[in-house]
Amino acid sequence: MSSEKVKGFSFTGDSRRISLMRRSDRNTLVLFIFLFIVSAAAYIYMTFIEGRYTVYAGMPILAVPFFVVGLIFYVVNRRYYAGLFIIGLSVIAFFVLPYSVLFILYLLVCAEGVATMVEIIQRMIFYRIMSTVERVNIKKKMTFMDRVVVFFFNIPVDLDTRNLLIDRNVSRNKLPWKDMAYTMMLALLFCMFIWIYMFLNPSFSPETHGVPIYTFTIILYLSMAVMPWTIFSSLNVRIGTEYRDFSLYSGFLETFKRMFLPVFAAIIFLGIALTADANSLYYIGMSLLMIVAMIVFTSVMYYTSNEMVVVNDILDKWGDFQPTEMYSGYSPKEARSTLDDGIPGTPRRDPSECFLPDLRGRSRR
Repeated sequence: MSSEKVKGFSFTGDSRRISLMRRSDRNTLVLFIFLFIVSAAAYIYMTFIEGRYTVYAGMPILAVPFFVVGLIFYVVNRRYYAGLFIIGLSVIAFFVLPYSVLFILYLLVCAEGVATMVEIIQRMIFYRIMSTVERVNIKKKMTFMDRVVVFFFNIPVDLDTRNLLIDRNVSRNKLPWKDMAYTMMLALLFCMFIWIYMFLNPSFSPETHGVPIYTFTIILYLSMAVMPWTIFSSLNVRIGTEYRDFSLYSGFLETFKRMFLPVFAAIIFLGIALTADANSLYYIGMSLLMIVAMIVFTSVMYYTSNEMVVVNDILDKWGDFQPTEMYSGYSPKEARSTLDDGIPGTPRRDPSECFLPDLRGRSRR
């Protein structure tokens, strides 16, 4: 059976072709990439060639892609009152404290751009990763991408990964503060690498007058990098076993928890060895506050506007990814096949060949 298909699904791997991307998502992704290239070129020119800005003062230029995507979101979704509120607040802030305008735009416009990009990334990666996980431990030889997925999600090499499960009744009556806390932790981990680079960079001199606004640009990209993985927590994606199910999101967190403590220790030693004043500690403290503020704002926007849309689209396609319930009929607990029911005439087979497909159609409850 090399090309048998059921309603567009092929048992030879068409699940890899399941796409959640809409035309608007593709257009937004292309626009974001284009704006990123243009803003990066402008940043390089203005800082390294023309010398108009310092390396850190010019970073708000790199936030332009998020600002434009966030602005489009407000227009497309007709959030006119919210837009007028942001404009009015920015005008008032300009006359009171000019630098605070950037702060407002980062939190209220760029954060929405991050939430939109997080949803697009989730649409891109979810079924690609699920398809890889489903086959990763039954291959004779893993590809490079297989090894990346195994490392990323901390999947045991001896685990049968074919029985993938998700929760179908996903609803939010409150913000998932626990997931938000884990997201902050991951963003903080990546930020620690940036701090190590900055502390070892002789040209770095954090400003102590006012909030280092340029830090927000870094956090925008960090948030876009770490937030998409929360979809595996929202759907409770797991590998079913006879004993305890293996959660992909828990495996993902364990991978990065192993990196967190040594990096944090490195930060402490660097802080002691390389700082003679309070400037660097001030920078770290402000970065922590900004990570919390940005991720809270971005999470609120994502969980209230984007999450349920992408979750519903994933659930709608789940029947194409797993059209039937396929689970082994052999239970290692009882060490016998369920096909051997003791009735005379029942053929006895090797347990490794015993599989009972449950052809009942899945339904969303």
